[in-house]
Amino acid sequence: MPVRLALFEDKIVPGRSLAWRPAPRVIYVRGGSVRVRDAAATHPLTVDRCALFQGELAVSGDGEIWTFEISAAALAAMDDDDKRRTILAAEIDLDATKPVLFRADRVDFLPDGVTPRHGHKGSGIRRLLFGRLVAEIGHEVRRIESGQAWFESGRDPVIGRNIAPASAFVRGLALPVELKGQPTFIPWTPEEASKPRGVRPQPFFDEIVTLPSP
Repeated sequence: MPVRLALFEDKIVPGRSLAWRPAPRVIYVRGGSVRVRDAAATHPLTVDRCALFQGELAVSGDGEIWTFEISAAALAAMDDDDKRRTILAAEIDLDATKPVLFRADRVDFLPDGVTPRHGHKGSGIRRLLFGRLVAEIGHEVRRIESGQAWFESGRDPVIGRNIAPASAFVRGLALPVELKGQPTFIPWTPEEASKPRGVRPQPFFDEIVTLPSP
């Protein structure tokens, strides 16, 4: 059974609380502030803060959150409520009955930054926080605007070009557990390996998680 990685967006309004079933999920606060209550405590989160949770949750406050969630359920099993919240979702070729490495980070492009042509040792979803990029992914070239999301399998060559004064994205990755603590970046050729990366990453989490049965 493959792993499902999904990126959801939720607007949290005062007086309304969201209740979520157990699942490994990374909550990133895009705007405002929220409170996340689990079995242990209530966790306040403010803008540009990120936290990993795995149990049942209640989320309240006043803000916008982007949530990366890993599940053992197939895309076809996604219910209507989740579909309404979904920004992007994909199935990843990992065994959902075994532990998975869940990694999240933020990547800021340097001014005029260009990444070398590269791949990755695993798959993930990105969403642009602000700015504008031109991305070459495999045989596709596309412009990515603020708020747009995209999927990288890791197997296709990628080049990212910053075409705004400043650009940054957040990223959630579902990876084999043996990659814990290791970079996923793979230069496409020895020549590409010698080029500057053109970005500045900020790690959030790199944790091994177990997926509940669907």
